Amino acid sequence: MKTSKLLLAATLLLTGCAGLPRSLRQEIAVESDKLEQAKKQLNRTEATIKEDLAAKPDLFRGTRVETEWPARLNSAKSKLDRAEASHRELQKLRSGNRDTVLKAESLLSDEHRFRQAAVDEAATVDGEATRWLDFQRNLPHYLAKMQQEHDQIKTLDVTPVAQVVEKAERDWPNKKSDLDSRLNAIRSAPERAEQQWQATESARQDAAAGKATGVEIASLIEADNALADASTGLSRHADELRSLSGQLYDAWDKILEDLETTNEGRDAVYREKLKTVRTHYVDVAEKKTEISSDVKWVDVSPISYHAVERDLGMAISHKDAGLYDSEAQNIPQPAGFAYIAPPDVGRNQYGYWTHNESGSFWTFLPQYLIMRELLWGRGGYQPIVVNEYNSYYNAQRSGRSYYGQETPQAPPKYGSHGTFTQQRYGNSRYVQSGAYKSSAFSAAPSAPAAPASPRYSGPNEDGKGRRFGHTQDEPSQGRRFGSGGNEPPAGRRFGSGGSSPRPAPRSAPRSFGRRR
Repeated sequence: MKTSKLLLAATLLLTGCAGLPRSLRQEIAVESDKLEQAKKQLNRTEATIKEDLAAKPDLFRGTRVETEWPARLNSAKSKLDRAEASHRELQKLRSGNRDTVLKAESLLSDEHRFRQAAVDEAATVDGEATRWLDFQRNLPHYLAKMQQEHDQIKTLDVTPVAQVVEKAERDWPNKKSDLDSRLNAIRSAPERAEQQWQATESARQDAAAGKATGVEIASLIEADNALADASTGLSRHADELRSLSGQLYDAWDKILEDLETTNEGRDAVYREKLKTVRTHYVDVAEKKTEISSDVKWVDVSPISYHAVERDLGMAISHKDAGLYDSEAQNIPQPAGFAYIAPPDVGRNQYGYWTHNESGSFWTFLPQYLIMRELLWGRGGYQPIVVNEYNSYYNAQRSGRSYYGQETPQAPPKYGSHGTFTQQRYGNSRYVQSGAYKSSAFSAAPSAPAAPASPRYSGPNEDGKGRRFGHTQDEPSQGRRFGSGGNEPPAGRRFGSGGSSPRPAPRSAPRSFGRRR
């Protein structure tokens, strides 16, 4: 009976969205089923937490979690309500034109995002409650664990990561303040943990004697969290900081070489073929670099796929040296243009403007000719003239993609409809399949670029989770080249610009054992 009801609901939903592409309707039906499961899961968690608080009043009375957990579950319920609202809006959609498809995918992404946030919040609260109960039942175990963590903290050494950070600060002074803040947080973690340890001396004594109160157990749990973060998390945070410092030494572009859609069971799989061209700074002061490239197929969300359907052959993401990966520019632009200096600057590390009787055009320095070939394709580079660069620069400043149209009525030069792209990528799977002509996104590519959409992940029916951005590779076609650093004097230093770093992602919640 339950299966029949779900099938009936899915059938009604698919009928309601009949004008949308079949693959999108299938995703809507799957998300609808997951939304119903999330509601039941949240109801079970609410009932469990209520029982826990009632069953152990001496443990929870007077602690912050007595009111915090119900409030967080109410917040999770509000998120599910927002997912439900997006779902209702989806059911109202009928036509399958471009705007409707975009709206449907946006609503589906919202529904998924709010549902997953609610599920994660409920799971976190349930995990915390489980740990409180387990902590009370196994106090000797946790006291020994805290002692071990406390002893381990004394052996930790932040000197290696500090040396990496100090070098990065010398090479990239614009990042000194941010790197110092992150390093100081790592250095202060042991001190904060020691303060927690000293503050819980009385609670540890009562726990060892078997007479700890709920408030004391709460303080012990917080102290254990601080000790665990300092002892095991310190290495992780140091590795993250080392990675961030290393990112400053790379400039890279992700060039969209191909697109395809396939089906895996009930799921439509959207994939992009990306070529990453990376310029790694071996010596910043001498401006010595190594150039490498790598080609991979990656899974993406439907929204991300459709957002770049008009951008074949373009750099859909670019990062300057001196920035973190999270600060990359995600507005599609013709590959290679980001390495050209503005005409009023005249030159930079990568080349210079040449002026003659025919006009002004950009010239790459010999050590970056290989990079130029990787970005434009072998034999595909044509000198960029000053008027073309100015059009690109104005589009970039206004947050639009530049497709190389001399007038609004002229054919584009870049992107999926571009004359350059037809020559360079005519044999791609996407073009050969005719997917672009038949898609709802085949409107003239002179329109402003769609804003970059977040890539999301959602669980499959097996519950293991489907991860967009996961690489499914043909063998990596990596290449690496070296270049010297004879930069012409003066000029715009590549990588000097940058936006404010994006906030660091929220740490994944800790999980604990099931209740016994």
